[in-house]
Amino acid sequence: MPDRGPTLILGVTGSIAAYKALDLIRRLVGEGVSVHVVATSKARPFFPAMAAEVLSGHRVETNLFSRKPYTQEEKLHVPHLSLLSRADAVLVAPASADFIARLALGLADDLLSTMLLSAKVPVVIAPAMEEAMYLHPASAGHRHTLNERGVLEIPPESGSLASGMTGLGRMASVDQILSVILPILRARRPPTGVLSGVRVLISSGPTFEPIDSVRFLGNRSSGLMGEALARAAMARGAQVTVVSGPTALPPLPGTTHYGVTTTREMEDRLRELFPAHQLLIMAAAVSDYRPRDPLPVKRKKDGKDWTLQLAENRDILLGLAEMRQPGQFLIGFAAESVLDPAALIKKCRSKKVDLLVANDISNSETGFASTQNEVTLVSPEGSINAFSRADKRVVAEQILDAVCKEGWPPAP
Repeated sequence: MPDRGPTLILGVTGSIAAYKALDLIRRLVGEGVSVHVVATSKARPFFPAMAAEVLSGHRVETNLFSRKPYTQEEKLHVPHLSLLSRADAVLVAPASADFIARLALGLADDLLSTMLLSAKVPVVIAPAMEEAMYLHPASAGHRHTLNERGVLEIPPESGSLASGMTGLGRMASVDQILSVILPILRARRPPTGVLSGVRVLISSGPTFEPIDSVRFLGNRSSGLMGEALARAAMARGAQVTVVSGPTALPPLPGTTHYGVTTTREMEDRLRELFPAHQLLIMAAAVSDYRPRDPLPVKRKKDGKDWTLQLAENRDILLGLAEMRQPGQFLIGFAAESVLDPAALIKKCRSKKVDLLVANDISNSETGFASTQNEVTLVSPEGSINAFSRADKRVVAEQILDAVCKEGWPPAP
């Protein structure tokens, strides 16, 4: 984990929802958070500790007192104090009814409860239990007590419960938890890095061009590359704005998100936002053409062929390049069937970008709808750097590394 990132203690208690903590850990680590898991004894039957250690990169702590021998530098190793000393917040997810009750009463008979009784950092709980337990006056009273002490609750959702019944009590979604905990962590330890404070604008996903009220022209872009770039930029301290076409991905917590559908809508939004940003990454797969006369209603089958006349959309990236101000850095993406070096250099120059990212769309194992990509970075000066196939998160880091090696952003 990056040393510059925030540190979170994740408490896991005795609930069948404990398995969801694995996805939470994975997502938090992806956001640059160092996660230290503390599990109660009642969590062990539900919680795969080894998997949590692999995902977090840290040992899952369970014991109130460490067996670690004392050293001259660390004369007293008491986990609930040593872990808290470097934590920016504590999140208990899932928080069982029993643990919430003990926390409200100030009981401290295990590592997690002792830690929370000593905590001076923000504490957040995400309850998970049966509806009757959650709504019971005793449980409501305990939560009210914790709220008065400054403990923040992320309320549970309605849905299928462990009993097989449907009701209120299912732990909040990972996305909802992230939307609460990430701003808390970043407020306590603002990210620093080579893009610290830089405003980054990223276009992502496909655009859809309507044919009639039901059908459209589109492509298979998933938005995964744009999301990976947004995560990487935030981890380096950037303030990220994402303009995304229709994808299955939820808005990324910590970013300013705008959803659009058509190429014209994306163009209008990007032109509006671009002047206030210093780095533009045009990762969206926009439609080059649109139906000239889309129908306002669904066309029904009539036994005849249907001929569409297509109009060419304006080149969004070229238009943005022409309105750029000194100090702005532009990155364009090019989906190509053949990666011809001379043609790529010519395209980079004609698009007026500082860096062109080209990928071979003829390879079904990379690019659209894949978690991997294989790109070639091209500069207007004629340099060409090809990278091997890698996870899109790795590719995003390679792209930002290339930007920073160019001596950008300029020193304030």
